[in-house]
Amino acid sequence: MPFRQPQEHALIEAWTRTYASGRVTPALLASAQPAAMKDRGAADALAAWRRWHDSKQQTKFTDSEQCWYSLLERARVETLACRELPGIAHNLADPVTTAPANNEMATLYQAARLAFQGLPVDHDILPASVALDAPSNLLKRALKQILGQTSPVQAPATINDEELKEGLRLAAHHLQDSSAFATHVAPMVQQLALFFTPSQAPRSLTISQEVADHQDREEDEPHDDELAESGLANELAERDDQKQHYAVFSRHWDTTQPASYWLQPSDLEALKELHQLDQRRIKQLAHRLQRRLLVASQRRWLFDQEDGRLDNRRLARLLDDKPTQRVFRIEKEALMPEACVTLLVDQSGSMNVKRRQMAALAIELAVHTLETCKIRCEVLGFTTRYTADNPVFQRWQQLGKPEQPGRLNALQHIIYKTPEQPWRRTKQHLGLLLRQMPGHENIDGEALHWAASRLSRQPQPRKIMIVISDGAPYDKATTQANGREFLERHLRHIIKDIEKSPIQLAAIGTGQDVARFYNNALTVRSPEAVAERLFEQLGGLLVPAQTIEGSP
Repeated sequence: MPFRQPQEHALIEAWTRTYASGRVTPALLASAQPAAMKDRGAADALAAWRRWHDSKQQTKFTDSEQCWYSLLERARVETLACRELPGIAHNLADPVTTAPANNEMATLYQAARLAFQGLPVDHDILPASVALDAPSNLLKRALKQILGQTSPVQAPATINDEELKEGLRLAAHHLQDSSAFATHVAPMVQQLALFFTPSQAPRSLTISQEVADHQDREEDEPHDDELAESGLANELAERDDQKQHYAVFSRHWDTTQPASYWLQPSDLEALKELHQLDQRRIKQLAHRLQRRLLVASQRRWLFDQEDGRLDNRRLARLLDDKPTQRVFRIEKEALMPEACVTLLVDQSGSMNVKRRQMAALAIELAVHTLETCKIRCEVLGFTTRYTADNPVFQRWQQLGKPEQPGRLNALQHIIYKTPEQPWRRTKQHLGLLLRQMPGHENIDGEALHWAASRLSRQPQPRKIMIVISDGAPYDKATTQANGREFLERHLRHIIKDIEKSPIQLAAIGTGQDVARFYNNALTVRSPEAVAERLFEQLGGLLVPAQTIEGSP
């Protein structure tokens, strides 16, 4: 049954987040998503994708192959979800209703759903109007190898329905193993990408904002009126790169994953070394911040009251010609406005070991302190993915080095902790922050936009973001092709937009002055001062100076 507006998107997101158990995966391509996004079947399809999809396998396919692999992967994850929960099986029982809008993809999707359930595929998969002359016999050879027929086989020059159906039946044996599944469907995916001309192939590079937002976050979608209050409303709806004088050559290799995705045993060993450092001073700062927050949220005096505790500073009023009884005061609980804090950490290679250690230690105690004071907190990290072996830069070179290509590296955005997750379950992720990443660089503008977009969706009225960075944004390939000002100009655009929004933005420069970008900035020269500056910023933003109500 359809969801009723305006709760439709919130319900889909809530169910998807719950079923995915906190997993964050890249967005489902718009071409492979269900045609209608307003029923329970579509919600279950998105939830299954987020829970079962393995993003590592997606990188094995080219741009032209992505849509076909995503389609078969959709059929796989939905089959697994149907096996797990009867309710999902009921909502996804009819693949016709959850198929994509594109006719060719819808037919293949329906066939894959049937084959993966062990049911016969009786309908035709390939349209008769498509020219199916194969440039190679790759699919036939691969199918023969899978069947164990190692002797040379003369493959026909066409791909037909029987070969596709046989490939789907073989892939059905590997639904639980995403890597083996990707290997077995690769020949079909490659052939489909070759057979369908660009005019016939569905669009695979355009991602629906609804699905992209859904996959990128773990919080509920805000209502339209709430989103309109933010200065980032236009940015959240659609990036206007031309207005920002900014461009991205390719987003294909960008990735956003929880820290557990990259975490290694060596990172956990580094975290053990961190706990051996002298923490006395940082613990003192954390306790001081905690007391300051608790006092601000619990104690507040109302003066000039007719009853309560006697205020000796106002006793003289009783001796006036017209004495007044308003010489009392009462203590009132003054709860601090609910707030959400985002800590965004630069993880480029220029952050030396000592700075990373002190930043990790400060973050650990800061998040623990905020959690104790019932203030929600999110911890994010950012850097680039590639150094010398950069596929984005290589692709730009292959295309003849067009002028002003925009960003020429892939983003690596890391989620250490979401606002909903308790710190005790995620603090081991800080081991990744301690990993040395030589050569990795920082593209601050897009990182701030990403972090601010996530923070703006939080329901708390107060939103605070603190950036810990070692200086200006820099990426060698991007700077060489676009000039030094390219990334810095974009960072200033993003900061300007954030400062117009309800988000309070502050920055801590570790070793470099960041005041030329941020209006509210502090610079630390010694690693030991990172914690002190962080707690200073948190205290100043969370407990601003206020006049006491009724004070003389």
